[in-house]
Amino acid sequence: MMKLILIVAVVLIVIVVLAVVKAKLAVGGAKAGVYYLRKSLFTPAERSFLGVLEPNLPSGVRVFGKVRLEDILGVKAGLERGERQAARNRINRKHVDFLFVRSSDLAPLAGVELDDSSHDEEDRQQRDEFVDSAFASAGLPLLHVPAQKSYNPAEIKAKIASTLKT
Repeated sequence: MMKLILIVAVVLIVIVVLAVVKAKLAVGGAKAGVYYLRKSLFTPAERSFLGVLEPNLPSGVRVFGKVRLEDILGVKAGLERGERQAARNRINRKHVDFLFVRSSDLAPLAGVELDDSSHDEEDRQQRDEFVDSAFASAGLPLLHVPAQKSYNPAEIKAKIASTLKT
């Protein structure tokens, strides 16, 4: 009889442990069927532009794509808590199309925005003005390049050099 009680107790403990583990996994887990894999990180226009950017980078410079502003810019100390959080909120869901970094330590050197027709819309212009001012505030150059069907590599190389002052 004691063996039976012990077996039932062990089985109950195992069931409880499994239920707790399953519940913890479900809290942080993704609901099945909600997400899908995008076909590409970049739009066709961004991929095309990246193909011109990469071979025209100066030595010692790399390029990353779709980098969050909050990964590039910080909020200065000395602000009140509410001001600081508001400033972080303005940058935490925005990204720059491309970021030039120094190869040796990945320090940001300049941002690049590929401006397509969506940049003509009023809300996008306000977003662009904010991003321009945030980069200027941090002392980081931001290059705007109009999206085109094709690019002149020599012009792109000159724009990169001018932006990086190399």
